[in-house]
Amino acid sequence: MISSEIFSEKHQSRFTIQGRTWNVLDVGSGKPMIFLHNGGGSLWNWAYQIQYFSSKYRVIAPDLPGSGLSYRSTEPLTLEVYLNGVLELLETLNCSKPIVIGNCIGASIGLELALRHPEKVAALLLFNVCGGMPMLNPWLRFVAALRPRTVMGQMLHRRVIDITGNPSLQHLCRRWVYAGEEPPWHPMQSQWIQQQQMDARRWPSIYWLVMGLNSFDVFSGSRQKPSSLPPVLLGWGKQNRTLHMNWAEVVAEWLKPDDLWIIERAGHLPMFEQPQRESE
Repeated sequence: MISSEIFSEKHQSRFTIQGRTWNVLDVGSGKPMIFLHNGGGSLWNWAYQIQYFSSKYRVIAPDLPGSGLSYRSTEPLTLEVYLNGVLELLETLNCSKPIVIGNCIGASIGLELALRHPEKVAALLLFNVCGGMPMLNPWLRFVAALRPRTVMGQMLHRRVIDITGNPSLQHLCRRWVYAGEEPPWHPMQSQWIQQQQMDARRWPSIYWLVMGLNSFDVFSGSRQKPSSLPPVLLGWGKQNRTLHMNWAEVVAEWLKPDDLWIIERAGHLPMFEQPQRESE
């Protein structure tokens, strides 16, 4: 491991992407890697991997819209919005042909980038690819699919969804997220959670992600894999209760990855449930 100095403020910058603020950590040198986190997370979800890989690579990790220190949306965050933002970010950073690593919606964004622009991606490492509503477990799908017609109902629906971003209540989601007990966080992840608890403006905004989740449904069925797609590693937490492992077979059937990892003792967040596996 290298010094935690890599996590200092000097390695984080604010960029105007699509007219809105994105917070991005950019550290190390060499072949570029970009890490795209899951919905409701932040760049610190990748803290173990950032620390490990930044000694040999240029590591880029953005806070995706609605998360971390990036902007909070007032409209649905669709796959198209995320994809166009990442494309503009890579151009802004003069980052050519990175290795793309993603989890959940981050994996879907990276995969869509490679499907549309295979020439822009060196390799894909995709974990728990999010295929929108059809992939969610029944309870999450029910809550996400609600579309109340009254103003009061809409306000309540939004409140119920956004309250899941409250760091003080995240332990309530433990069963849906982890394979077992909550794993030890990286110190930077712990620090970020503490900052969120003190400043509600840092809570992730889940509502507008949920409102755009239908746009990710394209990954729940067959897709056309381009012949020029870069090498792909597909990973799935064996105990994933958010996006069940059965969906790994669906995605693998049409994606035909070069390597398939079914990660033991991991749920929806293998990057810090099994960090040693994702740093291989």
